[in-house]
Amino acid sequence: MARRAKSPTSLSGLAELPPRMCEVALSVLEEYIETALPVASASVARRSVMSVSPATVRATMAELTDLGLLSQPHSSAGRVPTDRAFRLYVDHLMGDASRMDIVPSDVGRDLAKPAGDVEEFIRHAADLLSEATGQLGFFLSAAPDQVPLQHVHFVRVSTERVTVLLVMAGGGVQTLIIEERDSDQRTLDDASTRLSELVAGCTLGEARARLASTIEWEREQSDALWRKAFSLGRAGLAVGAEAELYVGDKNPLLSHPEFSDAHLLRKVLCALEEKQRVMRLLDKIIQADVLSVVIGSELEDPSIQECAIVTAPLGDPPAYGGLGVIGPVRMRYDRVIPVVRYVSEQVTHCIS
Repeated sequence: MARRAKSPTSLSGLAELPPRMCEVALSVLEEYIETALPVASASVARRSVMSVSPATVRATMAELTDLGLLSQPHSSAGRVPTDRAFRLYVDHLMGDASRMDIVPSDVGRDLAKPAGDVEEFIRHAADLLSEATGQLGFFLSAAPDQVPLQHVHFVRVSTERVTVLLVMAGGGVQTLIIEERDSDQRTLDDASTRLSELVAGCTLGEARARLASTIEWEREQSDALWRKAFSLGRAGLAVGAEAELYVGDKNPLLSHPEFSDAHLLRKVLCALEEKQRVMRLLDKIIQADVLSVVIGSELEDPSIQECAIVTAPLGDPPAYGGLGVIGPVRMRYDRVIPVVRYVSEQVTHCIS
């Protein structure tokens, strides 16, 4: 007796479908990815290794449509995979380690250890992702509150003002100007050393908490330098900066048939221009130690539901943010996923 397919909501992978349905689903997915056109039953029958007739394929495609894995744009047209089918397809690929290790040999040639600015190096890596995948590369930096501090330095810039330099892990620097008239540079240097010893390795939030929890004990001490360090620390750690989003050259989107529709392309580009909106979306997607693939309706943003995002964290936890690509749902995931994973791992190695 033939194995009966589960409902689409209970399916956790294409392998749970009966063999013929699984083969037909994969054939439709792979041909649609190659052509961007609705797939006809005769074409699937030609690709089949099971030697099935077009009529049998049509019946199987109808079953897959009933399961919500295929749709039919027009009554006389072939079928196209749904977002749900792509989700099962991606999960299927991710479970096949042999297919997920294929990275073009030239991808890592430009990923040498950065000699200068770390964020500039990561933006370069995002551009490399665009070139290697044909998708739109991006880099979302971590918010400063999530990045560990390396040290704090106070520099007098006038008789009334001091610049606070917060040097973050990876070499990023946050600055803040505070009012301070009493201390010479030598005192500021000593206070910088004391405060750095206290908060090194902490995020800004943790550093503020550590400073607050230590103040009561320090009030009992007679060391004027400690008091000065705490006073400067309360002001200097109040910096509040946001994460930054770098989106590469948008021309790769123009090469995809999905975006030949000017209205659709304009809608997607307008959404990408709203950086705060995109940053909120990506912040939800980027997870520690997890490569994420979010497809179509899973993005929960009507303006970009024709897109998919593949992203990987930089660091564990993702202290430097995340790298990834944006492209059509009809993406060559078997090529894109390994490249995104490889580049994020290489960048993490270089900047850690």
